[in-house]
Amino acid sequence: MPRTFSAEDEETLRQLHADGVSRNDIARQTGWAVGTITNHAQRLGLDFDRSATRAAVEARQVDLTDQRQRAQQRLMDHFNRQLDRAQGRYLLTTFDHVGTFVSQLLTEPPARETKDLTAAAVQALTAAEKLTGDSGADDARSMLGKLAAGLADLVRETEQPSEEAGSEPSP
Repeated sequence: MPRTFSAEDEETLRQLHADGVSRNDIARQTGWAVGTITNHAQRLGLDFDRSATRAAVEARQVDLTDQRQRAQQRLMDHFNRQLDRAQGRYLLTTFDHVGTFVSQLLTEPPARETKDLTAAAVQALTAAEKLTGDSGADDARSMLGKLAAGLADLVRETEQPSEEAGSEPSP
């Protein structure tokens, strides 16, 4: 059997409204639908002023926009650092065949490191783009993706044993 909004429900609505309880919270506390509370509040001349809520939401949106912009700037800084590292000088350190520590300064990183640095740059750019929806980043990401794919091919080619290095192909 359906419930009827009683005089007791009206009094509860008036009291909770006077206490500053929100429409949604009144609905939760009383077990009535939000629409029912809205309709009866209007009938009783009760108004749920939303200006304070609206101001709070707007302030929160400004804060979130600021946070997104700061995060985007950090991601773009990371993007630029990775590209600089992929194109800059590289200190290669290793051990030789007798266990002696060897380091060599290269004009650019080896292919694998370049590929990894480029991939990290692309990921940072993608994340920054998601924060802004900047379509101009699509072109840069596409170009960097092609560069990363080319570097991956180069790494695969350099990792395969060369038949020109003296080894005969097997029959």
